[in-house]
Amino acid sequence: MRRPGLWASLAAAVVVAGVGVAGGLPGPASALAKAQPARKAKKSADKGPRKVWQTYRVGKGETLGELASLLGVSAADLKKWNRLRSDRLRPGTRLKFYAPRIEPQSVGRPSNGRLVGGVSVDPDGDNRGVGWVIAARREATWATPETVRYVRRCVSHYRHNYGRSKADPIAIGDLSRRQGGPLPPHKSHESGRDVDIGFILKKRAKNADDGPLRNATPATLDVAKQWFLLKCFLDNPETQMVFMEHSIVSALKEYVQKIYKKRKPLLRKYLRFFPGGGAAVIKADGEHTSHMHVRFRCPKGDRECIP
Repeated sequence: MRRPGLWASLAAAVVVAGVGVAGGLPGPASALAKAQPARKAKKSADKGPRKVWQTYRVGKGETLGELASLLGVSAADLKKWNRLRSDRLRPGTRLKFYAPRIEPQSVGRPSNGRLVGGVSVDPDGDNRGVGWVIAARREATWATPETVRYVRRCVSHYRHNYGRSKADPIAIGDLSRRQGGPLPPHKSHESGRDVDIGFILKKRAKNADDGPLRNATPATLDVAKQWFLLKCFLDNPETQMVFMEHSIVSALKEYVQKIYKKRKPLLRKYLRFFPGGGAAVIKADGEHTSHMHVRFRCPKGDRECIP
């Protein structure tokens, strides 16, 4: 069965059930009473999917008309239910609506897919959160609820270990579009399971709050901080792949061999994630010089998701 959707977790649906009468009626009336539930069920089935009250949190740049179409309701109803005086919406606003429940789904492949009922890593549209900032000019902030949860967890863990005085906020690049699909120039990022996370450099950025994605080399990379963040994702069994540039991968591997030299079980555990290991999650390439590209596995229950 499909997991409870994040949309459902935002607010409880309100459903009013009919109250039946206990006991039976004598004679033919009793048979008539028993037949009524079947007729009601058929009539209900003819009306289509069951509607429930839900809430939706407005994301940056979303308009009333777009949301009405997305939620399957009319713009007029959306305004009436929420007592809106204009069509303008502020990011972070919670709107209530009455419609069939929309369950989040990652559909298809990361390179050829779409996103249903995705959520934004930056729902209030202020481009920042606990330990992170949205990279400049990035608007594809949507993903599956699971992807958003995993990213927030690791970045929050990083911030709690390295306070603001010790480290810049992590720059988060592209995830997916609101409904997924092609996101040039990326060859993936289509189904809500991908996220770009900026590298952590030794030299702190002057404009760190703007979330710059800065090119890194083994000499400029803060290897200790970068490993701390990467390790969090590697410890998550739902992390499928992490793409990074060859020399960065080599520098991180050398660091792991150094710090776990006398802790053989941990050394074996983490070396297997590197290229050539038994569970090679880390993929070395020549492209990802300013960030690591993290991809998560298909969420459990997403039957149309392709790894």
